[in-house]
Amino acid sequence: MKAVSVRALALASLASLAMATSSNAVTILQFAQTNPADFVTATAAGATTTLTTNSLAVPGSIPIQITNLGGTPQAPPLPALETFVGVTSTGTATTTAGTIEQLFSGTIRITNVAGTTNVLTTVFANATLSGLAGGGSASLVGSRPPQTVTFTSDIPAIQALIAGNPPENFSLSFSNIVTPPGLSIAGTTIASFTAQNSGTFATGTTAVVPEPSGIVMAGTALIAGFGCFGWRRRQASRV
Repeated sequence: MKAVSVRALALASLASLAMATSSNAVTILQFAQTNPADFVTATAAGATTTLTTNSLAVPGSIPIQITNLGGTPQAPPLPALETFVGVTSTGTATTTAGTIEQLFSGTIRITNVAGTTNVLTTVFANATLSGLAGGGSASLVGSRPPQTVTFTSDIPAIQALIAGNPPENFSLSFSNIVTPPGLSIAGTTIASFTAQNSGTFATGTTAVVPEPSGIVMAGTALIAGFGCFGWRRRQASRV
């Protein structure tokens, strides 16, 4: 009887281990801005607020540095572009216990510097933009479930992690909100402001997590696609 119990316990332990290792939470991508003079701009018009990416170097986009790709830190960081497409409020702004909230839908595109490679595109609906009323920071957070968040990518290492349509989520952090002073509401929508941002995109996946060497190879290929800026920087570092 004791032998049977030990055997059963061992089998149960193995089953638990298999279940624990069959699903993994993976950081798909993390980034930060390269220039504090570039802004995410919120523009309130009537009952809606639209978020756009703005920089002098690349109108309509913000140059960023990818610091993590597929769960692997990138050193040096990979240069890329962040672009908001149709990111607009889809609900009424509310204030509860001093916290402002409003739903937003749209697309966040992260591409190589040339704009020819889809590093990660996030299409989302009813993500929540929130922050303390009058505060200088806020966040835009989306998670599937229960919201709609869908990732696509041209990078094989990322494709492997999002295969099978696993749960996907993202969080953008906005800081230095100064126009007007702090986060506020104008009528029924979040008031216009400017801010810098950084972000994390992640998934819970049952796909096989690529070996670190595979991520390194993907990062190398990505750098190669970033155009002359990345090539010149690598060449300079070898001198």
